[in-house]
Amino acid sequence: MTGFAYAQPQIPTGLMHEMYEIQSGAEFKQNNGGQYIPGKGKEEPFQGVVLPVNDKDLVRDAAGTYTHCTEKIYTNGHALQNGARVRDKDGTIYTVVQELGHNSIHPMKRYLIERKEASAKR
Repeated sequence: MTGFAYAQPQIPTGLMHEMYEIQSGAEFKQNNGGQYIPGKGKEEPFQGVVLPVNDKDLVRDAAGTYTHCTEKIYTNGHALQNGARVRDKDGTIYTVVQELGHNSIHPMKRYLIERKEASAKR
């Protein structure tokens, strides 16, 4: 018997577009008293898509809260950490709030995200 290949659901490539994980270039240097040293950040490209949240996503939200800025990102395997910042191709910046669980036999990933908005003008 040969190996069995499981079906691996993925987001259709027609929905995916290039997004960028924003990675800080800053670091802490212990030899300089543990001071923060600013550095040039970089952006790592990946394929993803932003979609609205639905009832099932909100039931799984551990914090139990969401706002009008809450959405979700799907990727076909690119892993993001909680707190990561992501820039969409239109310039919108998102922060990853939580990974939404999925079956472990396929690479698709889902994350709750919050869209950054400008402050109200006075």
